[in-house]
Amino acid sequence: MTDSLRAIDTANEANLYFGIARLLYPMDSLKFQQENWERKPLLLQRENRDYFSELMTLADYDHSFNLAGSHLDHLRVVLEGKETPVSELGSGSSENALEAVYSQYRSGSTVVMNSTQERFPSMNRLAKSLGSDIGARIQINSYLTPANARGFAPHYDMHDVFIVQVHGTKRWQLFESPLPLPLRTQPYKRDQPVPALVSEFDLKAGDLLYLPRGTVHAGTSTDEASLHLTLGVHTILWADVLHEAVQKLVETDVKYRGGLPMGFTGSAEIQQQVRSTLTELVVSLSSEIDIDDAVATAVTQGVSLNAPALQGHLMDLERLDEITPETEVQRRLPIQWNLTVNEQTVNLDFHGKTVRFPADVADEVRFTAQRGSGVFTAATIPGELDEAGRLVLVRKLVDEGFLTFA
Repeated sequence: MTDSLRAIDTANEANLYFGIARLLYPMDSLKFQQENWERKPLLLQRENRDYFSELMTLADYDHSFNLAGSHLDHLRVVLEGKETPVSELGSGSSENALEAVYSQYRSGSTVVMNSTQERFPSMNRLAKSLGSDIGARIQINSYLTPANARGFAPHYDMHDVFIVQVHGTKRWQLFESPLPLPLRTQPYKRDQPVPALVSEFDLKAGDLLYLPRGTVHAGTSTDEASLHLTLGVHTILWADVLHEAVQKLVETDVKYRGGLPMGFTGSAEIQQQVRSTLTELVVSLSSEIDIDDAVATAVTQGVSLNAPALQGHLMDLERLDEITPETEVQRRLPIQWNLTVNEQTVNLDFHGKTVRFPADVADEVRFTAQRGSGVFTAATIPGELDEAGRLVLVRKLVDEGFLTFA
């Protein structure tokens, strides 16, 4: 028997982290999925300039700049579509790199900070929470644009994005999309004519804009500096699942590994044979692909897309010996996980690894995984496992980083 489970934030967890529910408020996330996700843009204007202040403020960004010193490889400056890494600004010395960035900014350039989730704890939590909710890898870039300036010319991204306006106002233009849902190998052709304008609006601090990949867009700041976050959503595509499944089949079935017949390039008769054989192979794929395995593989990949959430784990490791049957613990948040049970083992996937237990403790492991933000102790875990065994289970899951001290 196989039992597959995924972590979904409860209402209590949503209050602790900026997941999809808080990002989309007041819109219902199910309605968003049905009406907007991969279909059409969404504009949420809240009239609450402080809505995202716990994530980042202009002062937070300024503080990060100052502490970076000469280590600015994660920055680039952009002016009217032309991107320049900080290393190419010609500042004369690494010590003057920050001044070189500010010089470009004062001249109208947008400053782009890549992978902002690696530099701000709040961004890190946001990326993990949103990634867990959606089942995707989240990369957050930040864009600081001086007043009355534009960084990028009209373009589209090869992934969905949420644009979070943190400070100031940016006027966005959306254009017709020449290619719906482009692949990573289908970037926007910047030498093509700009598509027809569809809409134009202001995004103020506290507002949110969602753009399905392939939506052509461009933004210009107004009469004050604009700081926004772009939450890039890198999903697992149907094409990825199919490719993985076909590859596994090819590796196990010799008929898919044969070469085309000799002389096919110069013979119409042999080419007709190729068509017939290819048709047979394509038809056989539908019955021979292991659907259950393909789904299980996608889930395993999905729970491993984002970096582990291990804040405080070092302190937990130092306290392992302190755990008693009455010690309060809880599932680490935010975390993505998957639980499967077969005749021999219980497999708990998280943080890019699998922790295995004997199948006869499936109920106990499932309880610890499904507790969410709820606090429990080894003594309160239901099932037939004795007290010593429940204590071993809790210590193991704290040691591996799945549980943490409450």
